[in-house]
Amino acid sequence: MTDTHGTGGPDSPVKEAQAPEAGPRKKRAFRPEIQGLRAFAVLLVAIYHIWFGRVSGGVDVFLMISAFLMTLSFTGKIERGVKVGWSELTKYWVHVFKRIMPLVAIIVAGSLIATRLFISPDRWLSIMHEAFSVIFYYENWFSIANAVDYYAADSGAASPFRHFWSLSIQGQIFVMWPLLFALGSLVVRKFQARARVILAIIFAVVFIISFGFSVYYTYSNQTAAYFNTFARLWEFAMGSLVAIVLPWIRVRTGVGAVLNWVGLLAILLCGALLDVQGQFPGFIALWPTLAASFIIICGQSTTRWGADRLLKWKPLVWLGSNSYGLYLVHWPLLVFYLTLTGREKAGFFSGVGLLVLSIILAYLLTKLIDTPIRRWKWSETKRWRAGVVILACVVVGAGSVLAWQARIAYVTHKIEASADKNNPGAEILDPDYTYKGDAKAGLLPTALTRSDDFAEVNGLGEECSKDKGFDKDLHGLTGEQCYRVVKNDRPSKHVVAVGNSHTEQWMTALKQKAQDDNWDLTFVRHPGCFFTSEDDNWFSGECQEWLPKAETAIGDWHPDNLVIQSTFSSYDGAAEGIRAGTEDQVRKWTSEGVGVIGIRDNARFGESHTECEQGKSFEDCTFPHVTAHTPDPTAPWRQDIPGYGSVDMDDLVCPDGGCPPAVGNVYTYIDDNHLTATYVRSMQKFFDQRFDDAANISGDALASR
Repeated sequence: MTDTHGTGGPDSPVKEAQAPEAGPRKKRAFRPEIQGLRAFAVLLVAIYHIWFGRVSGGVDVFLMISAFLMTLSFTGKIERGVKVGWSELTKYWVHVFKRIMPLVAIIVAGSLIATRLFISPDRWLSIMHEAFSVIFYYENWFSIANAVDYYAADSGAASPFRHFWSLSIQGQIFVMWPLLFALGSLVVRKFQARARVILAIIFAVVFIISFGFSVYYTYSNQTAAYFNTFARLWEFAMGSLVAIVLPWIRVRTGVGAVLNWVGLLAILLCGALLDVQGQFPGFIALWPTLAASFIIICGQSTTRWGADRLLKWKPLVWLGSNSYGLYLVHWPLLVFYLTLTGREKAGFFSGVGLLVLSIILAYLLTKLIDTPIRRWKWSETKRWRAGVVILACVVVGAGSVLAWQARIAYVTHKIEASADKNNPGAEILDPDYTYKGDAKAGLLPTALTRSDDFAEVNGLGEECSKDKGFDKDLHGLTGEQCYRVVKNDRPSKHVVAVGNSHTEQWMTALKQKAQDDNWDLTFVRHPGCFFTSEDDNWFSGECQEWLPKAETAIGDWHPDNLVIQSTFSSYDGAAEGIRAGTEDQVRKWTSEGVGVIGIRDNARFGESHTECEQGKSFEDCTFPHVTAHTPDPTAPWRQDIPGYGSVDMDDLVCPDGGCPPAVGNVYTYIDDNHLTATYVRSMQKFFDQRFDDAANISGDALASR
């Protein structure tokens, strides 16, 4: 992506002179076709990202070229008898990172500013953490650890740093590869061996081992393999092998011209013909790397029709000198544009505009920042001075993150310190409550933690299978399907809640009530599954397996109360209904003497409040929903089904006929259908009262049978 080795000019790919194993250093010839190849590859990367949302294979060409150029430099030194020891290694490391880090630091700082301005706060923390991984060159491992989907359809929802995975691998290679050259130098000096033979053996071994691992790992876990450094080493090793054996290869002019065209067309068609996102970096990545090898090996032909003439075209060569900056800027620009417009992909004209703007910014960054720092003689005269430049880049990049985090921590502390008076949440709906807080108070949970403010994060208790005091048969339920939320050896009653996340979100209130009223509380759950009937869970085999296990376990426990989700609201806001099988479950358990408490479903929306708030006011983001102005559909069951009681909290979630983003300075929703644990907690006294009413109705009806 960038020439970092100072061989043959500031940004110029070069060809190693075909010299004997020892002797004076020969002048290296400028290789404009390699410069054009880099430009061609980066254009493919940008074009595929902008218009197709796919991977082109151009990055693999970058990786190979970077190793090729590095190997030319180190091989020449070893052949001239230069000892590649600690001094030479540190000299190289400070030199290379001094050259590549300034633009990285600028892009990180600029992207963080744009993130603050244009991206939803719920994504800030992850983007800040990723910024650190970029600055310290482990972004590819960050992507693996966070299960990043590099091929997500919606690029606007991606991180502005996602493309740094390849630069992180490249940075790691800039550390590892010199160590291999040091090993080669040691062997050459100790045994007086031929430098290229020894280096060829070393990198052939790396190629074979890495290629085998890449094929295996791509087959077993392709998403992780895509980012894995060790699954990519063979691409760098191929570039090194090409540089090492280049003086031994002779290609006839006509054959070379043909191979140049074969290589160029193969690179051009790689992304169109191959399933890059589903098969790379296994053996299929040989396609673009071998294609690039053809172009590098064949070099400049003397024919009029060779593809190298296209690659030597002056505008393409010029773009090659700015290719590093172009790779860095095109992706963040695309992400922020799609975020602002709400699109998944750029259109033709907007894409052209993004590409032109990326080229202009790449040129300015190269001319105003990259080139002056690279040519700054003061920083090159002593290693510690280059180290100062590197440290300054770390300060700019990592410092931007730390400064932003410090500001957030300060604001968060101020908000939380005044929460008792400023953030009453649902309590503000009590007619007897008088607000005495600040006129412009901050909201809780904070924008950064809002998306994580869910009951599960606040703790569901110990898994039933791990609770030694829980001696009741689970009947096949797994640990994560059953939680002992409140453990009580002498409870006033045993309560079991069952269902999916819409039951789970009430565990914040149920747990507190269980602790206050001396209950034993168990939660049986499965994400996305309904405690209704197998026919209603037709969409999932896991749900159909879970449902009878849950029924058997509950039957064995025979709790005093069974808490379920009683209704289901639609995302369009126009309907609310009772899922098939719900009434059958209620009748089944009440007939067995179990009091059933049905909690009405809360409103769901087609768009989350968080998304709406990005460009609109809170008033504009107060969504209508049928649950805000209609009674609970299961209310008649109180009379029709003895033992059933209903809890309706929707008037507190959607007061005055609408569902606002916040009530009493507390956010109501974390997404488009789940309540924040903080808001549920603020409803505690209302929940307790309504739950007691429902339980009393249920208990009285069962007692009167």
